Amino acid sequence: MSFPNLTAICGGLGSEKLLWEANQLFLEYKDSEALAKYELLLSDNPEQLEALVKASIACGRIGSRFPDDTNKSIYYQKALAFAQRSMAVDSLSADPNYVMALSLSTLCQTVSIKDRLVHLSQVKTYLDRALAQNPRHSGAWHLMGRWSFKVANLSFTEKSANKLLTNLPLPTSTNEEAISAFTKAIEVGPANLLYYYDLARVQREANLKSECVSTLQKALDQKLVTTEDLELSRRCKILLQEVLRVRAS
Repeated sequence: MSFPNLTAICGGLGSEKLLWEANQLFLEYKDSEALAKYELLLSDNPEQLEALVKASIACGRIGSRFPDDTNKSIYYQKALAFAQRSMAVDSLSADPNYVMALSLSTLCQTVSIKDRLVHLSQVKTYLDRALAQNPRHSGAWHLMGRWSFKVANLSFTEKSANKLLTNLPLPTSTNEEAISAFTKAIEVGPANLLYYYDLARVQREANLKSECVSTLQKALDQKLVTTEDLELSRRCKILLQEVLRVRAS
């Protein structure tokens, strides 16, 4: 993500310092603390685009850590609200379209099957807009990979529900398109372990065992920076052991 001069937007050094502090917490995945600072900044600068975008992402990450749908939904709705505010400020740039897609995608976990299917169509629209504006947006490519995998593997129930409950054409994709999108995300953002992990899972699903092993080995070569990285590295090791065990049997 890239944003213009902070001082000009935020209203001076105090706001710039607050945004810097929030961004440091955001990078360390200290999302609750980061969100509090973004909200404080937005109370004085309600159209500060970077704060709106990152507050939306932080809300989604906070929500994902709750085990229950009630708390997940509270934060996923907040993520959507921040994303909508960012779109009101700038609907043409990549980042607002990306966080709209991201927030709708996370909401799919807690809403009814009808709403989930509607959101799936909307997610693709926003991702296409984001990537049209910034073809090197690694987050958008990663989310496109997840979207493609989900759509490629819709259940019979979901396909039937789409026909009965919505007036929308059923989205279509393939595991190959998911792999292509994840590969592009890694090309643009090679330090992000989540991109490797998600690519490896689709490769395993597609019975591409050698490619899966290669992806996981590359993931384990990456530098670990955050506690999130440590957890992803652990998952990659477990997945690698599983794939190697199956391949040897």
